[in-house]
Amino acid sequence: MATPAAGSVFAGWSGSGCTGTGNCTVTLTANTTVTATFNTSGGGGGGTFTLAILKNGDGKGTVSSDPAGIDCGSTCSASFPAGTSVTLFAGATTGEFTGWSGGACSGSSQSCTLTLNANTTVTATFTIPTLTITTTTMPDGNVGANYSAFITSSGGSGSPHKFRIISGQLPSGLTMAESFGVQSTIVSGNPTRTGTSAFTVEVRDGTGHTDTQDLSITINGPTPLVITMPGPTAVSGTVGAAYSQNLFASGGKTPYFWSSTGGQLPPGLRFVSASNGNRIEGTPTTRGTFTFTLTVTDSGSPSQTTSQQTSITIN
Repeated sequence: MATPAAGSVFAGWSGSGCTGTGNCTVTLTANTTVTATFNTSGGGGGGTFTLAILKNGDGKGTVSSDPAGIDCGSTCSASFPAGTSVTLFAGATTGEFTGWSGGACSGSSQSCTLTLNANTTVTATFTIPTLTITTTTMPDGNVGANYSAFITSSGGSGSPHKFRIISGQLPSGLTMAESFGVQSTIVSGNPTRTGTSAFTVEVRDGTGHTDTQDLSITINGPTPLVITMPGPTAVSGTVGAAYSQNLFASGGKTPYFWSSTGGQLPPGLRFVSASNGNRIEGTPTTRGTFTFTLTVTDSGSPSQTTSQQTSITIN
């Protein structure tokens, strides 16, 4: 242990593994020399002062200096000539840097500049923001309709945040991913039953902090099945030329099944259900305007069916 006399400052150890300005312990296995350097303190006398860094808070981070000497981490104190202007830089590794205190340093800027006119201790505080699930309500859904909704979080440290249901359950047909992006998850699927389901979600960050939120999702009955394309008049065609009319509906439960339940399609045309869409297609063989009842049925249980009168003109 080195203790400077009045008017001096301890500048550091050298020799036999002793470095820095803290206490040094040496195991004697041979004749050994250790040097303790003391400099004169005081403004104009060419002495040195020690700048020491303390770190506070539940987060983690580093502090470095310009001119070099502080690298805290490993080196949290260093001696500089009296009157030296030293700039400290803070960088969070877990959580965030929230401020300086001590010496001439204050505020939450990532850097602080001070002039050493005395031995000085500066504290850098690193904290982990409170982990919170920010979603408080979930949208309703409908039986048979695709459902997709996000649950988001904020704060904490480490990513991605991981979510799980710790009590209750999702509506039948829905699932929740462990994570979707950095601070969110997604609830998705195809609801199969009406009703309200209550559940509690837990989120966990990379440091083990958690938060919970009680949520519920209400599933209503199927939305009405409606034909959205074509309207009463489909696209026209030409004898001998390839024809295609896309078929679209909304509501109900997919997949949809299309047919003609009255009237007549133009000769040469037919209904096609394929992975790339439902349509009427073919090569017309006869001129004229053909009117038929276009019908779509969903795959719900019970199923919904709706129809409209549609005409196709072949030139």
